[in-house]
Amino acid sequence: MKKLSVVFTVALVLAGISYAEESVLGYTKITVPSNQYVLVSLDFNNESNTINGLFGNLPTGSRVYTWDSTAQSYTIATKTRTGWGTSGTNRIQRGVGAFITLPTGVQTNVLLSGVVPTAGTTAVYKATGYSMVSYPYPAPMPFTNTTLAKTASVGDKLSVWQNNAWTVYNKTRTGWGSATNLTIKPGQAFFFQSTSSGSANEIRPYPIN
Repeated sequence: MKKLSVVFTVALVLAGISYAEESVLGYTKITVPSNQYVLVSLDFNNESNTINGLFGNLPTGSRVYTWDSTAQSYTIATKTRTGWGTSGTNRIQRGVGAFITLPTGVQTNVLLSGVVPTAGTTAVYKATGYSMVSYPYPAPMPFTNTTLAKTASVGDKLSVWQNNAWTVYNKTRTGWGSATNLTIKPGQAFFFQSTSSGSANEIRPYPIN
């Protein structure tokens, strides 16, 4: 499985409307290789954040794996010739993630777009066990600078999909170890294993005019 490739662009599209009124649109461009798995997230406010709205252009045979934190298992949506079926209405919220896989012989780019969030904080929810989450703003962020990392308990774990495999970081009494060198990129989700449920209020990392 190839490494996630992300290109991030933000563009002002409605002149005369202030940034504070949420007029800035942006997107993450994610390359999804043939028959491979890529773990992605939506970092923008998008009313069409359903599987069909976000991934409607993926080819037949594609799959989207979302994570049910209550059941601690994947929910799988498969694209057929007639579309995504009833799973197509399932929503992917900002601050969570999803795996995408394509059929053999197909490679494509996915654009996850929307309005740049202006909320001062955004809650990221963790469950007891595993949660598939993301940093909920379209900006690179050192993991150990996130509220999720700062409020983690000893024994919590971070699992990042990179270089075709999972890299796991452990929170110990002395901190996150080598995760201090990890930056979460726009469009990148990860698994967080926690000993308790709760929320982390992530702070907007950019100014608002």
